[in-house]
Amino acid sequence: MATRGKPPNKGENKAFEVTIPLDHYEYLTLLAKMNRLGVTETQVASHILIRELDAMFRADYHSKTFPKTKE
Repeated sequence: MATRGKPPNKGENKAFEVTIPLDHYEYLTLLAKMNRLGVTETQVASHILIRELDAMFRADYHSKTFPKTKE
């Protein structure tokens, strides 16, 4: 199993912007209002994204191959 190493320093973070469907944003708002995973939509989304990317990294997802589907 791969390891990520030390957590990044504040200076090593990279900001970027994504566009998501309205219903997803409204769900992030609900989670933020419930104080789940963060207090703002951005904090909640960041938590979810980082958690999912960490899981993909641990699963070695980037090295997996998938069969091609017939078109």
